[in-house]
Amino acid sequence: MSYTSNIETPLGNVQITATDQFITSILFGETLPNNDNTLTELARTQLEAYFSGDITSFQLPLATNGTAFQQRVWEQVNQIPYGSSAFYSTIAEDAGNGRAVRAAASAVGRNTFAIVVPCHRVVGRNGIVTGYRWEPWRKNWLLDFEQQRSR
Repeated sequence: MSYTSNIETPLGNVQITATDQFITSILFGETLPNNDNTLTELARTQLEAYFSGDITSFQLPLATNGTAFQQRVWEQVNQIPYGSSAFYSTIAEDAGNGRAVRAAASAVGRNTFAIVVPCHRVVGRNGIVTGYRWEPWRKNWLLDFEQQRSR
């Protein structure tokens, strides 16, 4: 069975989908009909706490699907501290292949867990916000939000 929940955030609607065992996606997008379960409610509660400034990381059972390299990239992205950022090249190197910067950037772009797997914390080598699956203005907002709260 598939479950859906929505949360309105300062960045627009976030759709949460889940099965009985895992969160399957957290995406910016249109509002879908709510069909909650305990996992979508847990994700919604944690996202509300994030936007209230009460938490800086998430504890959710995510169903991540990707290649071994993509999985390593997402693990590295999850290690970026709240209020900080990392370069795509550093993520690629830490994921085991420093030459695979484009592949790392592609993996970051394939992340289906907005905010929760903090791909917004990955920036270009020059520190400039480059690419974001859900529009660069959201990435800038999230980086500013976290930097202000981490001071």
